[in-house]
Amino acid sequence: MTKKNVGIILLRPDRLTLTIQDENQKVVTQVRSGALRVGDELVANYLENMDAITTNLVGFQRVLKEYAVKEVACFGDLDDLDDVSAQYVADQIEVRVGLKLRWLNKNQLLAQTLAQTWPRFKHELGDQQLTGYVLCVGLSNSTLSYFNQGQFMNCWDIDLGKARINQLAENLRQTTATPSDIITDFISSKLEYLVPELSGQPAPVLLVQGVETLAQRYIQAPNVIAQVDMASFKQRFRRILSSSDQYIIHQYDVDEQSVDWVLPSYLVVRQTMRLLKARKLYVTSLDQPDGLLADYANKLPVNDLVRSAADKMAQRYGIDVYHKEFVTKVAMQLFDALKPIHRLNNHYRLLLELACKVDDIGNFINPQGHYRHSAYILEANPLIGISDVDNLIIAEVSRYHSSEAPEIDQHHFKELRSRLRLPIAQLAAILRVADSLDDSRQQKISEISLKLKGDRLLIKAKANDDLVLEKWAFLRKNKLFTQVYGLQPELIAKGAK
Repeated sequence: MTKKNVGIILLRPDRLTLTIQDENQKVVTQVRSGALRVGDELVANYLENMDAITTNLVGFQRVLKEYAVKEVACFGDLDDLDDVSAQYVADQIEVRVGLKLRWLNKNQLLAQTLAQTWPRFKHELGDQQLTGYVLCVGLSNSTLSYFNQGQFMNCWDIDLGKARINQLAENLRQTTATPSDIITDFISSKLEYLVPELSGQPAPVLLVQGVETLAQRYIQAPNVIAQVDMASFKQRFRRILSSSDQYIIHQYDVDEQSVDWVLPSYLVVRQTMRLLKARKLYVTSLDQPDGLLADYANKLPVNDLVRSAADKMAQRYGIDVYHKEFVTKVAMQLFDALKPIHRLNNHYRLLLELACKVDDIGNFINPQGHYRHSAYILEANPLIGISDVDNLIIAEVSRYHSSEAPEIDQHHFKELRSRLRLPIAQLAAILRVADSLDDSRQQKISEISLKLKGDRLLIKAKANDDLVLEKWAFLRKNKLFTQVYGLQPELIAKGAK
């Protein structure tokens, strides 16, 4: 029987990549386009590169036909592209070549790569769990993530992309012949604010992704991770610092555009090493297409990383762990019992779960109106691994989980896309009911069972204490539930004193 091949196309500001894998998730072939010219101000330059993009996609389609690929997914790196331009580019690609493009933000692409990085780190380095930092060097920005014993802990977005730093260098060359010292100071200024938060973290290991010249030098196939000798790295850095573009192109196999990004990449790595006082340096050749391939086959690693990120955010803002776990458990029960009514898919189930974990983070600012503060924090600190729309849904569900209910004349609710209003209301209604059942924050209810009876939802709760406060909160918060689902929830306590 012929193996079923799958094709993944990724459009990035600097090039397109086609990767084909078989049913065993083994890469059959990978094709890269020529360089796309990045913008002088905004890195994403898709509009001006539209003809080159479609020409390469037509070529990819010929390759897909040769490998008898029937299943194709096309993704795009949203980068700093605005919504209107993104929609135009997607429409043009669909009209010209018939491919539907799905845009991914930097957090989604990062999560998909990270979800593959830490398991491979353990596999290739003799069961050594990753405790340290992963630096992903991008075009417009970079990200620094921290893992402890293979568990994702936190992530920071840094305004340090290799293309952006090169743009700064080009400007500085107008006024100084040796801009590297000024660029070094610029990089340090972007990293120094992290020092207080990063100080005291164990085992300063730094794993670098997105620096191809490092990966090509130190990684031997089929491995995707290798340790970099510190003395060797410093020697290569000094050589690059004093070399001409022609020498770097010849020695490091880069094109005429990306040669300008080699030195900025090394500068970012060197300054990050100094900041973290890194004792060990590793490099990985895993890239965004690798993460997309794995995520396309199995989303569980990325979803687990997203859950971990939500838990760590809750911990950082001092959320009551036991209340969070109770609300999450009950909300999941309610979601599953109501599936025939709300007809939302499992992705919305994940979004509700995430909202349950972070809905109370606003208490860190002020318990008064904490639900609004929760929404503000989530808008400013989007969760890694999910889309901008998904982050918006979580923020709005958190906004409406307590005292405030979504009304059409409210500013925030009115400005939501019409297709999002009902799902947000449905999820918020479930969360309000679940939250009310632990209003005392004492987990008096040890078990609940649910039963639909006509236009009533019977919630039978096994309690170990008086539920006077919970019953009051339940009556106060269930009005939205009735409006959304057309059901009257009833709380029936068993075992209460």
